[in-house]
Amino acid sequence: MKIFLIAGEASGDTIGAVLIEALKEQIPGDVQFSGIGGPLMKDAGLDVLLPMDQLNVMGFFELIPALPRLYKIYQATLAEIEKQDPDIVVTIDLPDFNFFIGSGLKKRGKSKAKIIHYVAPTVWAWRPKRAHKIAAFLDGLICLLPFEPEYFEKHGLKTKFVGHPIAQEVQDGDGDAFKKSKGIPGDAKVVGLLFGSRESEIKRHGAIMKETMLHLREKHDNIYVVVPTLPHMEYHVLNLLEDFDFPSYVVKEKEYKWDAFASLDVALAVSGTVALELAYKGVPHVILYRMNPLNWQIAKFVIKVRHAHLANIMMKETVVPEFLQHQCKPDKIAEDILKLMDDPEAIAAEQAAFEKLREMLNTGDDESSSAKAARFVLEITKG
Repeated sequence: MKIFLIAGEASGDTIGAVLIEALKEQIPGDVQFSGIGGPLMKDAGLDVLLPMDQLNVMGFFELIPALPRLYKIYQATLAEIEKQDPDIVVTIDLPDFNFFIGSGLKKRGKSKAKIIHYVAPTVWAWRPKRAHKIAAFLDGLICLLPFEPEYFEKHGLKTKFVGHPIAQEVQDGDGDAFKKSKGIPGDAKVVGLLFGSRESEIKRHGAIMKETMLHLREKHDNIYVVVPTLPHMEYHVLNLLEDFDFPSYVVKEKEYKWDAFASLDVALAVSGTVALELAYKGVPHVILYRMNPLNWQIAKFVIKVRHAHLANIMMKETVVPEFLQHQCKPDKIAEDILKLMDDPEAIAAEQAAFEKLREMLNTGDDESSSAKAARFVLEITKG
């Protein structure tokens, strides 16, 4: 069996890696995995034809100059899929590129592969007409959230809610052991800074987050900083923190990530997957996000939900404080972080909401989301 996969972001690389492992467990005999992915998918057995960072472009106005290159990649990817003639094509998130691949394959009609997309597009947040359009070329859709299937099933698309992969990724971790290994005193306040997975994100948010820490020090003089990050971000993080006047520990190793999370009293995070990880782990936190002003105006026009954090969207209220665009003011951000450092009621309110979120992201059984997803992929293929 041949399976072609496409992922374009760090979160997609994680999903793709565990899906490959689950498929290997469920498929008897030999199976070949090839496509576009990252280091985790490569370690899981993917023959990487193109590194996924070649697809990673953020924002409408950043996309325009990249279009000629992306179009060449699009054409080459279609040709490669048709040449390899896989049984299955699994596209993971990155809908703007992956849906062009899916629709292109169907229009050209040279590939017999079943096309399955993993991570439903957020039609409930913006561009709802996509649900009808993607049902025309997808054979199956894997959803992470329980309310998503109904948006697509009414258009005849086979869907499966498998639960969020974060449920199998998050581990308990030993915060006390982590602090002991770093020499962090037991009475210290440990603040996590999570700068995102892209160099552009650290450039937009790094200075704001550092200045926020200075405001925190006006109230607390015993603060230690822990910075969980990804290996490809370590250089940029270390450069940013070179003049940072706080005892700081950058953690890039995957095996220490959850110990680092468990050591945190509170965190400040760039909005994204890592904020959901903090929520699932039960770490009180605040998020921020800035983008190109023109991109922001477009986003305000097309996005139909009031919040950025998935916990807030699913709870339908502001559980986690959000500081977006012009609201990214260090003194105001620090005020909300201080509440989560000193106010037991504020901490309890966030953690109660996080408990509800965990229940919503789980399917109610012990089987992993990747195992469910792999079974769905194979059912669609056989069907």
